[in-house]
Amino acid sequence: MMTYTAVLIDDEIHCTESLALMMELVAPEINVVAKFNEASKALKFVQNNPVDLLFLDIEMPEMNGFELLGKLDELPFEVVFVTAYDQYAIKAFTYSAISYLLKPVDEDDLRETIERWREKKSKSISQSQLQLMHDLLANTNKLKTKVALPTIDGLEFLEIQSITRCESESNYTRIYCADNNRYLICRTLKEVEKVLQENGFVRVHHSHLINPQYIRKFIRHDGGFIVMDDGQQISVSRTKKDRLFELFANVRRL
Repeated sequence: MMTYTAVLIDDEIHCTESLALMMELVAPEINVVAKFNEASKALKFVQNNPVDLLFLDIEMPEMNGFELLGKLDELPFEVVFVTAYDQYAIKAFTYSAISYLLKPVDEDDLRETIERWREKKSKSISQSQLQLMHDLLANTNKLKTKVALPTIDGLEFLEIQSITRCESESNYTRIYCADNNRYLICRTLKEVEKVLQENGFVRVHHSHLINPQYIRKFIRHDGGFIVMDDGQQISVSRTKKDRLFELFANVRRL
């Protein structure tokens, strides 16, 4: 049996101790080689020792999880954030395709997280993914719920989560909504993307920006395309496929 190494980092001792015990039960092939309750000591260790899995708390007094990872030139290991962030922040983890466990850690959740890691263990986290999650978490409590669309006689306020997708029409953008309403605004898709990306919208093609909540299917044939809830088929650019697959990685599969 292949064996792997893991490091646990959390400023609370009972968190690292309980997680280590749970790891023994759930994944005996993963050897917890170190437990740290001080981020600076943990940083020195991961800089000088090979590690396969890093279980990392986000909020720590001396140096938070983002600061610790930011001091590393590369991240040749999988990061699993162990966090007390509530359900409203989970979209940050999902959209950035980063693994996470909510405190208090549940044994089944740990088992599922490790199983997902086994399936994709050849791929490590990137600094761009980390930055995306950091930005999303920073804005979790102040995400906009409505967007103002310019009209002939003023502004129309639209619930962002009612938007299913946006399509480029030269220097204009067509906005499609779940209630079948459509709006054509004098804004480029790039401008619209800047406003909506913090709410999880993803650019899957140079002409299409979508709300992942309305994806019904992904079809691999013909270069790959997605089917939205309204039946619309949207091609996925080759350069956008990795980002889309990362998004799918944290969706539960049957």
